[in-house]
Amino acid sequence: MDGNLTCRYDSTGQLVALLPARCKLGRHTLAHSQFRAVVQNGEAHIRCLACAADNSDHSWRLTSTTPAPDRAELSEERYLELTRHRPLAALGSR
Repeated sequence: MDGNLTCRYDSTGQLVALLPARCKLGRHTLAHSQFRAVVQNGEAHIRCLACAADNSDHSWRLTSTTPAPDRAELSEERYLELTRHRPLAALGSR
């Protein structure tokens, strides 16, 4: 696992998942690249499809302790620490 999925409640009380705004390797912003996010069985998998084409370690695996939210947003700040701990070689490649 890479960390914990962060969620928030919106102004109507609905649960919203906050997904990483960058791919796991830090190469792509997910707002501009294609990605797929699935939350099930206590895990969130966020796949960067651009990295998947390279056969890279392209999926975030985050633990989820809440039911799967109906909505999601991208968050640059929430997962910044996780990307900082990635090896520099992975971040600098490409």
